[in-house]
Amino acid sequence: MSNAGQNARSRCRIVLYYTLSLYFILALMIVTSLRPKPVEETITVDHNRTATVPAVSSVVASSGLPPADPDVESAGDRVAEAVIYLKRRQFEPALNALAQARAATDRAMARRANDARVRNQLLASNQEIDSVKELIRRGKIGTAAKELIEVNQQLESVSY
Repeated sequence: MSNAGQNARSRCRIVLYYTLSLYFILALMIVTSLRPKPVEETITVDHNRTATVPAVSSVVASSGLPPADPDVESAGDRVAEAVIYLKRRQFEPALNALAQARAATDRAMARRANDARVRNQLLASNQEIDSVKELIRRGKIGTAAKELIEVNQQLESVSY
């Protein structure tokens, strides 16, 4: 008999919980329906009146930076690409990107053969790219990625 009494009490509790839940949901529906509706405004415009728009003058800003060398920019992009490939553990695409970066710096050196400072910086960048290639072949990926970030910063300083 005690088992039957417990079943009856548990059924009563379940019915009570469902009833209270139903009342709670109904109360929420009533409360949300009592909120004020959004106000719609209607604006009328006089058709005889013309709109005056203030004259806008164009602003021309001259940059104090010299034009960037496209080959140096391309080399920097390829170095950044190699860093991303290294982080993804894709070594062959990283080596290909570094080969493209090296070719771009070689083109930049050929074009700026008279500027010794830029030429020396590009030569140093090429040497570091070659050392990074060797680090990648040895499997020292973390060190290679750090050095490539430094190479990219060097190329940024050459670019401007």
